[in-house]
Amino acid sequence: MTKIRIGVIGAGLIGRKHLRKLAGHDDYELVGIADVNAEQVAAEQPGARVFKDYRELLAEARPDAAIIASPNQLHAENGIACARAGVHILIEKPVTDMLQTAAGLIAEVSKASVKSLVGHHRRHHTQVKTLKALLADGRIGDVVGVSAIWATHKPATYFEIAPWRSQAGGGPILINLIHEIDFLRFTLGEIIAVEAISANRQRGFAVEDTAVALIAFESGALGTFFLSDCAVTPWTTEQGLGEAPEFPFSGQSSYRLMGRRGAIEFPSLDQWTQDGGAQDWNRPIQAQANHAASIDPYVAQLDHFRDVIRGVAPSLQPVEDGARSLLATLAIAEAASAGRRIDLRERYAAFATGQAAGVRQGAT
Repeated sequence: MTKIRIGVIGAGLIGRKHLRKLAGHDDYELVGIADVNAEQVAAEQPGARVFKDYRELLAEARPDAAIIASPNQLHAENGIACARAGVHILIEKPVTDMLQTAAGLIAEVSKASVKSLVGHHRRHHTQVKTLKALLADGRIGDVVGVSAIWATHKPATYFEIAPWRSQAGGGPILINLIHEIDFLRFTLGEIIAVEAISANRQRGFAVEDTAVALIAFESGALGTFFLSDCAVTPWTTEQGLGEAPEFPFSGQSSYRLMGRRGAIEFPSLDQWTQDGGAQDWNRPIQAQANHAASIDPYVAQLDHFRDVIRGVAPSLQPVEDGARSLLATLAIAEAASAGRRIDLRERYAAFATGQAAGVRQGAT
């Protein structure tokens, strides 16, 4: 079968990761890379066509698809240009930096009928699929709540390489928590309300370094989330899964999902139930191991993107769904700033209405 001609827009930290995965993937042919630091990228990627401007990549290399790994605030611009060129997109999270630009992107993608996939790679883990299956089977009964942590200490070089990470929109809420919010939506269902507090005392940047969120789900479950990029712990999903070399493997679970009949830790998938399925605090609680093979989620994501482009699978997360994860995450940042509870149901409805209007306007 003919290889998919693909370009990569943005060759920073995540862009280089995609390039490494593409190098070993037989279904894709890399036809170009676009990055403002074109000379440096060309030195790092010998043999690749490198463009300083992504528009030159689209016009001259004419890819079938593109991976958009540019800074968040450029996602919409890049994605709209790809859609208008008839290029399918795998767009890194967050889908855009603002809901207004997300609506514009959705309209253009719909108008052009190109395929889209948002890069919440965690959805592709076998452990995540197994967790969803265990919950669907009622292994812990109705989920009552979830307690979660994402806490690690980012080095100074992380901010020196990309100074935008120390400015508004570049903190751990939008860079890191958005992955976790998407994971929670994917496994436990829609989030309908949030509250939060945040602090920047440790780093003193214009953006938060620590935050705590309270989350209400449509199912009635409640959740708490502690987030920090300046605390040394073994409790991140990356460390628990060993999915990235930047995060040495810890094997520790950072999620505890609690139900009427038991509990499950993630990513270990250890399950806790009382003997005979009892629901009595006087009965001992026993552990049961559940197993799921570890895979490279970025390779699995490329496999899925291939299938989406070829029309043999629906997108696991089109841009419309990625925008809902963005909406919930932005609401947490807003709640932390305003110090109040935010109900998301009206916002989902308003966004869907505006999104539909944008699509209609784009189709005329």
